[in-house]
Amino acid sequence: MKINKIIAVIMIGLVSFTSCETMELELIDNPNALSPAQADATFFINSVQVDFAFWVNTMGSRSAALTRINQLSGRNYAQVWAPSSFDGVWRNAYQGMMEDIRLMNILADEAGLTTHKGMGQVLKAYTLITLVDHFGNVPYTEALLGADNLAPIADNGDTVYAAALEMLDSAITNFSAGGPKPSVDFFYSGDTAKWIKAANSIKKKIHYTTGNASAFSAITDYIKTEADDFQFQWGSNEVQPDTRHPSYRSSYTSTGGGTYMSNWLMNTMAVGHGSTKDPRMAYYFYRQVSATPGFGGAAANEETLECGLQTAPFHYLASNETFCGLSDGYWGRDHGNSDGIPPDGFLRTLHGVYPAAGAFDDRSFKGKVNGDGLGGKGITPVMLSSWMDFMNAYMNPSDMKASTLAGVKKSIEKADSLGGTPLDAATVTDYVALVETDYDAASAAEKANIWAQQYWISMWGNGIDAYNTYRKTGLPTNLQQNIEPEPGTFPQLMYYPANYTNTNANVTQRNDLSERPFWNTNGPSNLK
Repeated sequence: MKINKIIAVIMIGLVSFTSCETMELELIDNPNALSPAQADATFFINSVQVDFAFWVNTMGSRSAALTRINQLSGRNYAQVWAPSSFDGVWRNAYQGMMEDIRLMNILADEAGLTTHKGMGQVLKAYTLITLVDHFGNVPYTEALLGADNLAPIADNGDTVYAAALEMLDSAITNFSAGGPKPSVDFFYSGDTAKWIKAANSIKKKIHYTTGNASAFSAITDYIKTEADDFQFQWGSNEVQPDTRHPSYRSSYTSTGGGTYMSNWLMNTMAVGHGSTKDPRMAYYFYRQVSATPGFGGAAANEETLECGLQTAPFHYLASNETFCGLSDGYWGRDHGNSDGIPPDGFLRTLHGVYPAAGAFDDRSFKGKVNGDGLGGKGITPVMLSSWMDFMNAYMNPSDMKASTLAGVKKSIEKADSLGGTPLDAATVTDYVALVETDYDAASAAEKANIWAQQYWISMWGNGIDAYNTYRKTGLPTNLQQNIEPEPGTFPQLMYYPANYTNTNANVTQRNDLSERPFWNTNGPSNLK
């Protein structure tokens, strides 16, 4: 219960940190916020850690929806998220985390709290590059100046990336300085060696995204094992405040599931390799029912799954897409489906044990509510050892097979890490061998697809790098199409948040979603 109490204290404390919302990036003195004279560095870094977990979960979920890891509700890409949809993440990045880090650094410098400062630098660097990845040019050099500059200009994305690399180098120096450890570290419990590996892994992620193979390979001290995974640990407290994993909260409610699983992801894992279903399915998904209406011989039901009575759209038929649902109770939705919600809360597939700490799919097929499963004490992954293997595979083509298989193995073992029926070593070894057999028999193009599909599966819980990879490579090529035949341009970047463009004369809202991040000038243009 210690984790619940710690998160609860921090979340309650965040009420005192609420920044003035009348003017975005207008970080003047806020009578409701703690000043450096009123707070200590430990409280600042604690609040930043919790804010960061929520922020990554939000950005990771939206990225996953675009890349079919999560289900996207929206037939027209340009209308899925309005500019105002990103007001919260923009405000939380600038007025929340980065401002708290700025204030904390004043105290940290005075007290020699180098570990606190290093942690803030790692979290800020990750936040900055993610802002660039989603919005392009963003404020950096003129941000956080308060009343001295209420309309900061946006720095070029490559400038912000370079600043993030310098920030991570500085963080590594700070972690090596031997300063006092914070009393609460939700990621590594004060282990600075692991923080250094996380910083180096984010540097490798930057070089992976920009395609700098030599700089990528030069970094050797990074996350290589599950024990070093960079992840936030949630609690299981339900109220005052709710410390549970956000995906658990949306799945385990008094009215049943509140989100739909991606039919593409479930189908890809159900097909598996060598006619064997991916063993991670029982950990990723919980089936509330044993049959899906209209599939696998089950009777159709117009009230609960109307599309089970329908023929797939022509463009789905032409490319042999999975449509509407899967058999055996895997009950999700197609990419882009934004239809109304039928009475299926206790029928649709829910988030499972990993990473949301829901229920393990033991084939009991029971409707689930608050408190079921592992109670939401899950994780939000930020950088995992399996992801590093998949990046290694792409950046070192001669080692692509070995690194891909290493990533698959680590990902399967990771799925088992939170609970459920333990996977025996033979199950893991046998499935990796099946992936290897299919990989060996595949053409060059299909080898690339296997790599990308397995990378996608490993990113269940945070799809930020899937969004980057898809825009860079166009892989995997067999992603389910939007259910709308003409959904518009796939978002290369998001609209700027409304609270940024409406209050800053130095920024102009983009007209469409075709503008690319600086690192993607040569990426494919036919994304679907």
